[in-house]
Amino acid sequence: MQLDIQDVLIIDDSTLQRQHGCEICQGLGAQQIRQAANGEEGLERMREQLPSLILLDLEMPKLDGVQVMQHMAREGLAAPLVVTSSKDYLLISTVELMGRELGLPVLGGLKKPLRQPELMDLLKRVWTPKGEDEHHAELFSEVEVREALDKGEIIPYYQPKVTLNGGLLKGAEMLARWKHPEHGIISPARFIPVVEASGWATELTLSMLDQGLKQWQEWARRGLRLPLSVNLSALSLKGDDLTQQIEDRLRSTHVPPRFIIFEVTETAIADNLAEAIGIAARLRLGGLGLSIDDFGTGFATLQQLTRFPFTELKIDQSLVTSVSTKPHLEAVLNSVIELAQRMQLTTVAEGIETTTDLDFMGNRGCLMGQGYFIARPMDAPRFETWVKERMQQSKEASAG
Repeated sequence: MQLDIQDVLIIDDSTLQRQHGCEICQGLGAQQIRQAANGEEGLERMREQLPSLILLDLEMPKLDGVQVMQHMAREGLAAPLVVTSSKDYLLISTVELMGRELGLPVLGGLKKPLRQPELMDLLKRVWTPKGEDEHHAELFSEVEVREALDKGEIIPYYQPKVTLNGGLLKGAEMLARWKHPEHGIISPARFIPVVEASGWATELTLSMLDQGLKQWQEWARRGLRLPLSVNLSALSLKGDDLTQQIEDRLRSTHVPPRFIIFEVTETAIADNLAEAIGIAARLRLGGLGLSIDDFGTGFATLQQLTRFPFTELKIDQSLVTSVSTKPHLEAVLNSVIELAQRMQLTTVAEGIETTTDLDFMGNRGCLMGQGYFIARPMDAPRFETWVKERMQQSKEASAG
């Protein structure tokens, strides 16, 4: 596989390492490769022409890799970069985090000497073909998003959740997509921030729930009774109405509460703590599941686990992706899984994108996973087709 990489800049004080990097990038299909022997020279090359990818060494004279990234942030030289070093993984990961906090598009970090399979694996996970980077595309206006909500154009896509050992389908997460009449399917990155800033998060959650409950009824009539996960913004965890509105919807559709799980992001449960805990407790009392989403990205994770009655813990993609090559993250991951097991929480790995991810997380004791390697989010008809095809494959494998 080759990637559409127009221009690579390799910044490294070692002539041998630069040459090695050039050979690897040529093998990945890079059309132009430039070199810089130190940090100052690297910044000059960026100012001349911003590359589509930077391989940045950390240990260099004049300006080291950390200083280069600080200059890049100050000067607005935001090019995708991969941190490289012969130092330990903990230091590399720390610099990755610093770069992201500076607002730089840090793709990841790799230990030297570089190896083509590892760089390819990293780039395949994060590389976006030209013209498809919706995360950095312009947000739609408040008027446009309001109209989409009113017209029911924001619909759920379904991403399967399967057991990591055996691949049994155990549920699906509903993810909001905008079915735009002119532009097709719009990424949530282009409208969810507008929804939250405008105070419509609860409205969107209830709309997703309404559509999901209706879909659950249709699938149940055809023999498919599947737990559905609904994202619940922390902005919605206040007031007295939400729990009642959810209960009313379940009662009117006759969907058993145990088939609905609400996912709340762990980094956003700090405000209105008493109200939030009250709502969470009432949801659990009503028989609904409660999942802590993106676990591993925040600072108060242990506090949240002890304060809220969660039934499921979703391990953030940053702890899943390439963890098999980062010993310090592996230690954190093992602790997270062990903690969840002790608290009798179902564990779900997010962002399973390779066979390595799936096998590694399964071998560590994680129960379920979701991600592009298993299946991308799909609309309801395609999801049902996917389920039927998977069941047929399973029957054929058993018969064989």
